[in-house]
Amino acid sequence: MFPSSWNSKAKICLAFIIAILAIAAAGAASAAEGPGDRREPASVIRAYLRAVYARDFPEAYRYVSSEDRKIRDLDRYLRQRAPFSGFALEAGRMLGAMVEVEITHTQIAENRLLLTARYQAPDPEKLSALMRGWSGYRLNALASIEQKQIIEAIESKKRDRTIDMIAGEEKLTLTKEPDGWRVFLNWAAGVTIPFRTILQEQAAAAAIDASLSRKQVVTQPGELFDIVLKIRNRSDQPVIARIGHIVEPRELADYLEFVQCGFLLPLRLEPGQEQEYSGTYLLRGSLPEGVRELSLSYDFRLNRAN
Repeated sequence: MFPSSWNSKAKICLAFIIAILAIAAAGAASAAEGPGDRREPASVIRAYLRAVYARDFPEAYRYVSSEDRKIRDLDRYLRQRAPFSGFALEAGRMLGAMVEVEITHTQIAENRLLLTARYQAPDPEKLSALMRGWSGYRLNALASIEQKQIIEAIESKKRDRTIDMIAGEEKLTLTKEPDGWRVFLNWAAGVTIPFRTILQEQAAAAAIDASLSRKQVVTQPGELFDIVLKIRNRSDQPVIARIGHIVEPRELADYLEFVQCGFLLPLRLEPGQEQEYSGTYLLRGSLPEGVRELSLSYDFRLNRAN
């Protein structure tokens, strides 16, 4: 599991782990690439995952495919992640260097490889206290003596082999380019978000009709999108509708932000009345890599109005 906004119960796939990271060394340009950096697929995977763990996103971007870079340039890539720099990045790199990756299976298709990688990485949950909750601000604000103590603690754990590790497995795709292999993240595919209404309560199903302006949207992290909800009270009594938002998978709910929503508060509808309400949402740029779909459901609950 990798650091930043860690769920204490999460033992999930590396794709999800990678993207929970809100990071990056701000403003830095990509370092010069030496010959042979990307000749071996296993070396590419190892370097990419270590850079991601270390919160060195300019370095990680070096290994991203040209096709993906057309969708998201370096500046946008870094803006979508909370910058990490200075001492925090130094400590992250030390821990990232301990990430071990073993390629267990390779499937070849034209100029692409589908790799199954087994990894072991320092457990960020167990390191949270030492790393000040993985807060870049807190780490960089420490006195130099405290920063030195953290470095010494990491070196000691590494030397004594007492650092707690977690293990996992993930499938990653590489694409062959003129200068070597790169990680293909398929950013062009975007994220599909289907919408639906839920009228589980018998009273709600009997009293109102609800429809949405569209069934789904395909969007990119960091982009806004809108949806219109139309509600009609077809009963002969006034009703108050409360509409809950359900995002699934639940662990991704925080990545969908309600920028402006006209139906978060209870809505009063007179008999026969029809109203339209609009909502604007933002899919956060820090959405984990590899997430291609999440759903948004509107759960209706009714109270009879006085």
